[in-house]
Amino acid sequence: MSRYIFSFILVVFFNHVYAQKDLHNQKINSQINGEVIDSSNQNPVQYAAISVIDQQSKKIVSRGISNEKGSFQITGIGAGSYTIVVESIGYQSKKIQNVTIYDDRSSISLNIISLTASSSNTLTSVIVTTKAPIIENKIDKIIYNVANDVTSQGGVALDVLKKVPQIAIDIDGNIELQGDANIRFLINGKPSSVFGNSLTDALSSIPASQIKSIEVITNPGAKYDAQGTGGIINIILKDSKMQGFNGSINCSVGTRLENSSVNLNVRHNNLGVNIFFNGNMQLSSRTPNSQNRLSTDTIEQTTTNLLQNGYTDFKRNGYQSGIGFDWNITKRNIITASLGYSHFDNNSSSVINEEQITKDVNDILLSDIFSLRNSDSRSRINSIDYSLDYKKKFKKEGEELEILYNASLGKPSSSYIQTQTYQDQTVPYIGSTSNNPGTDNENDISIDYSYPVNKNLLFETGVKTTFENINSISNVGVLDTSTSKYLPDSTQSYNLNYKTGIYAGYVSTSFSLFKYLDVKAGMRYEYTDASIDFPNTSVPSYRSFVPSFTLSHHFDKNNFLKFAYSHRIERPNYNELNPFINLSDP
Repeated sequence: MSRYIFSFILVVFFNHVYAQKDLHNQKINSQINGEVIDSSNQNPVQYAAISVIDQQSKKIVSRGISNEKGSFQITGIGAGSYTIVVESIGYQSKKIQNVTIYDDRSSISLNIISLTASSSNTLTSVIVTTKAPIIENKIDKIIYNVANDVTSQGGVALDVLKKVPQIAIDIDGNIELQGDANIRFLINGKPSSVFGNSLTDALSSIPASQIKSIEVITNPGAKYDAQGTGGIINIILKDSKMQGFNGSINCSVGTRLENSSVNLNVRHNNLGVNIFFNGNMQLSSRTPNSQNRLSTDTIEQTTTNLLQNGYTDFKRNGYQSGIGFDWNITKRNIITASLGYSHFDNNSSSVINEEQITKDVNDILLSDIFSLRNSDSRSRINSIDYSLDYKKKFKKEGEELEILYNASLGKPSSSYIQTQTYQDQTVPYIGSTSNNPGTDNENDISIDYSYPVNKNLLFETGVKTTFENINSISNVGVLDTSTSKYLPDSTQSYNLNYKTGIYAGYVSTSFSLFKYLDVKAGMRYEYTDASIDFPNTSVPSYRSFVPSFTLSHHFDKNNFLKFAYSHRIERPNYNELNPFINLSDP
């Protein structure tokens, strides 16, 4: 394309230069015509530059350019003998000598002119880049370009999300999108099991320097899964399309958070490989806490005042690594694949001093008990994510077929131990412990097709199948004070197995109405088949019709009005399905 644009610019420039000299030829009806083709494949050479040179003065008297079919026609040339020069970037120039025009009404046909590809190094492409604004508004989403915000290069994904419009995060890391906490998180447009066990931990393990942009989709169209009543947040990680070898190293050190990332890219012609590693650590921080709780027993006619005073130490760490490649088999056939591994864990330990004061109705002291509670809880997850994607681009601009397979295999686990000891005692009078391992595996297969009817009307359709298998085991033990051993507690221990199959299809369209209103509308159908292995529990299958549409009008670059409607459904994730009861605080 750059070859055509460059040739076109040359023709426009020289026609302007010689316009004044050729005014006297405007009434001359003679012409030279022909057709320019590629000698190797016989295809037309578009926008080739044709120069008409006077053989006596050696000056250019006129110029022309070939059209989309390779044809050209140059008019207004007076009688004389000329040399015709045909040029196009990437080809050897060709000269045709002694082309004679005998009078002002002659018509000369050069027939077919074959150009041979140049054997020397030529310019194959021109890449024009522009820096996107920090915040972009699209018809169905808002894009926060993290890479263009220098203030967002330190910290982690959780810190970046605090800057994104429509997202609110409280002090504990709980996230809401337009006031709704039921959000579907994606990485590079794909689901990952790393978000299932602890969303806060996952977002605290992705360095901000590794993020290219964040897409906030408050009203997802029919192409997206119906899950997530709050919408979708898609985190796009950095990649590179530069030829050769390049990379980046980022490191941030502080009293609260330390993180680093390494990103390496190798690209040769139509094959590119990306390798990355990032890790971070939230240093141990101590949070003091206190509580004064007063309760009344109306039957025993007593009041109990529980005073708690202590602290909690918390620390978190994690790392991610992966490799990806993309291969442009041809200009219209592209294969991409990725493989990633994620690990993160956190540890929380507490020491709480307690005083329990019990009085009767006459405010007479019945008991005053001092005790010490020690607790320690840990949570961790290991996850492997891999995907394979094939994209077929057709001759019509914007017509595409994409087939994607994506899998995420996660192994979350959590554990805790807690003891309660009376003052001046060394042996606890009560205690409990638990180990809660599990798996969260998901496989997705999707086929998407888009067809632009014209520049103002786009049609999209596709199908998708999702299989998810969640398993959770909890082994709870209680302290036997006589033996100082933890014995299994069958009333709290369990084994859960949950399987889901989702079969979906959709149609969607986008168009411009009266060049005033942008419209996007669609319908998605999902059939959910769920089974659960847990006592006295069953989940029925169900069907969901999920309509959506968006109307948007841009007044100017910075002002727009949008109205959107979408029907969403909520499916339980790993945490919501896990019936594990944490009794660390009785």
